[in-house]
Amino acid sequence: MTNKNQKQGNGVRRALSLSFVQQFVAFVFSFGSVTIISRLLTPSEVGVFSIAAGLVALIHMLRDFGVSEYVVQAPVLDESLVRTVFTMNLVIAWCLGGVIVAASGAIGTFYADIGVTRVLRVLGVVFFLLPFGTTAMALLKREMEFGKLTKIRIGESVVRSCTAVALAYAGFSYMSMAWSALAGIVVMIVGCTVWGWQYRVKGVSFSHWKSVLHFGSNRTISDLASQLGDQSANLVIGKMLGMTDTGLFSRGYGVVNIYRTNVLGAIGAVAFPAFAREHREHATAPDLFLKALVYTTGISWPFFACGVILAYPVINILFGDQWGAAVPLMRWLCSAALIGTLMFQCNRFLVALGRVRAVTRVEVQYQTARVGITIGAAFYGVTAVAASQVLVYIIATVLYYRKMRTYDALAVRKCAKALLPSVVVTLGACVVPAAVVLWPGLVARHMLLAFALALVGGGAGWLLALVLARHPLLDELKLVVSRVSSRYRLLRG
Repeated sequence: MTNKNQKQGNGVRRALSLSFVQQFVAFVFSFGSVTIISRLLTPSEVGVFSIAAGLVALIHMLRDFGVSEYVVQAPVLDESLVRTVFTMNLVIAWCLGGVIVAASGAIGTFYADIGVTRVLRVLGVVFFLLPFGTTAMALLKREMEFGKLTKIRIGESVVRSCTAVALAYAGFSYMSMAWSALAGIVVMIVGCTVWGWQYRVKGVSFSHWKSVLHFGSNRTISDLASQLGDQSANLVIGKMLGMTDTGLFSRGYGVVNIYRTNVLGAIGAVAFPAFAREHREHATAPDLFLKALVYTTGISWPFFACGVILAYPVINILFGDQWGAAVPLMRWLCSAALIGTLMFQCNRFLVALGRVRAVTRVEVQYQTARVGITIGAAFYGVTAVAASQVLVYIIATVLYYRKMRTYDALAVRKCAKALLPSVVVTLGACVVPAAVVLWPGLVARHMLLAFALALVGGGAGWLLALVLARHPLLDELKLVVSRVSSRYRLLRG
């Protein structure tokens, strides 16, 4: 049993390593493209795409219908079930793609901007292509084939980012991001054809439509509520405060979004199938969740806390002086994300254990509150909207942990005790960045030097605090260093 657990642990580590490699490459390209595009486009142009993308993200939840997660967590999977999943995904996606294209004109009129219409028409075409890749991607995740997934996702990220920058430079304005999204999907489908050939769907079927419908309907309500809440700020700000404030909010959220996508996304991509497998084979998923939470907070809390402290140099260095009004927004949104770290994986954890109805109830409750809070805050300005997200994540965390208190491993007392080392690590990482920012005139006169000093000092403080707090991450870092050293010695001799 010990050898089996060790092999599974090594398998998860390898999957995490590959997932982080993929997300790191995606981060480099997306980060670079966002930085360049922010200098090529105005806040208003970015706002146009943000609104259209936000609307499409909501509809995307209906398109997926939870079928990807159904494939990953299904106890038993056969060919007819895979065909059913593909067929239902295809029908729903094509119907929704048609709706997006048909309604694009009316939506552009509602926002009084023809640009929203143009972006929606291109993004609507994406829906006609997605079903030919999503089922294969879900099967690759179920089988923990992260080597192949890494190749596909890297190709998609590189093409998407490079296309966006090239088109923005050529004068395509907000349409550069729309066309790049379409190019990325084409590459993803080609990648699934090349590296996921054995997971291709070999026909259509509706034989298991009832079981897929039961899971998918609950998951879709949950995902739709989640996306409605996530996109509510952009949609509300765009309607009530205008495109410029929407663009500022988008850039204020940019660093948080990049981190959530590339770091938490890498963890989540492995965590969901790992939770599902752990539940199927050992029924010890709660212990794995707590371990993952400790690791995640050991990285995320220092990052977001330093984001609050270093918001001014980060915004100015990355995006330029025209985005200065996004600084207070970034501070509030990093504060909200620091709290949100506690619940970002709760959704996937409960779904992996088959508690999809519990997730649906929580998501509907807290996202409904989120929309109401966001609309109310918008009457006081865009900064108030950003600040209100702190309250939103407090509500979400309370609701989710009330659902998970039935698991002894996740009792509040045990969670608090397990997370104490992460608190120490966060404080250690913030000492030097805080000193740099508080040093009179240092950031204003020598911004790049001050930022570099804050990064190096923050990293050193983080490592020192890992040792002092005996954080579990330290063992993982030692393992990584040991493996890198071993491979280096092998290469040399």
